[in-house]
Amino acid sequence: MKLIYTCCLMLLSFVTVTFAQDMPGLKVGVTAPDFVANDFRGKKVQLSNSYKEGPVILIFYRGSWCPYCNAQLQQLQANLSKFKEYNASLIAVSVDKIDKAAEAVEGYNLEFDIVSNPKGDILEQYGLVFTVPDELNKKYKEQYDIDLEAASGRTDHVIAIPATYIIDTNGKIVFAYANEDYKIRTSSEEILEELKKL
Repeated sequence: MKLIYTCCLMLLSFVTVTFAQDMPGLKVGVTAPDFVANDFRGKKVQLSNSYKEGPVILIFYRGSWCPYCNAQLQQLQANLSKFKEYNASLIAVSVDKIDKAAEAVEGYNLEFDIVSNPKGDILEQYGLVFTVPDELNKKYKEQYDIDLEAASGRTDHVIAIPATYIIDTNGKIVFAYANEDYKIRTSSEEILEELKKL
């Protein structure tokens, strides 16, 4: 497992974001859609309750089966104390069922909210729905032993487009980045730079 993580970390591109009009998902200046969902413990997490306490870093990831996502989540965990210096909290959302979301938390000792959203309604609110093509889904299952239907309980193979949002205490999106290229993610350094501006 450590070897897989190390390899993915080497391949994963953490970028300084350049904004594009055709970037999927919601844009800066929009009010973040509120949601209530279960975390990996079955506890209710409400976005608006979180940002009333301080800025929220909202992450969308493909699932606990994705090594690139797991590498990102571990990088976020490694910088969690730095985020907290700005009173920021972290919420990560995927279509994983609760038991699959729990696997990521327990396997990597994550100390932030991992939200289970098998219905995918939060993804829809944020414009981050991606449907894995049948051919690719078959490849995942046959070559990599990745079962998307077992992970989410969905038969349509919908997952999240990886994305990072920072939401201020008024509920406004002040930073947004999403990319269908799952190997490219926002770096923790970029997140910290944005938090300094608040």
